[in-house]
Amino acid sequence: MNYAFAVKWLKAFRDSAESICELYADDFVFEDPILDQYQIRDKGDLARIFVLYANKDRTNGYGVHNFRIRGYEGDHRSGLIRWEWSPEDCANFIGIDVVDKPFFTQGHTFHIYDDEGRIVRESSWWDSGAIMTAVGVPGVQKPQFVAKTAVPA
Repeated sequence: MNYAFAVKWLKAFRDSAESICELYADDFVFEDPILDQYQIRDKGDLARIFVLYANKDRTNGYGVHNFRIRGYEGDHRSGLIRWEWSPEDCANFIGIDVVDKPFFTQGHTFHIYDDEGRIVRESSWWDSGAIMTAVGVPGVQKPQFVAKTAVPA
């Protein structure tokens, strides 16, 4: 596919779960190992996963989810989409209280496409540590980098 398809795919998340699912072939495999989602092959199951991201109600605690494309590399058979994501008005994410704790993360999704341009394989990876650091999960903190100084010879 191409950059325009990647934009269409991310915009579909704000529209509806059905809009996203229309971009997948009938025979597909979806994986998001960070959320322990493996080998999803049913569009009904896929829609249940994606329905959260199309939420438009800022008062229900599910949040309004903003995605932005950072880049696309690929061709008509496969591609890697680099993206960033930040929700607004979210109360809970993966069991973590995030009320009034804004966060942002980046990720990438690898797609394989069929001859009609539909997704037949997807694998998404994203930085859950950035979220946990941003919302102050106990025991998770931003790594401190120490510059190495040159040792005289």
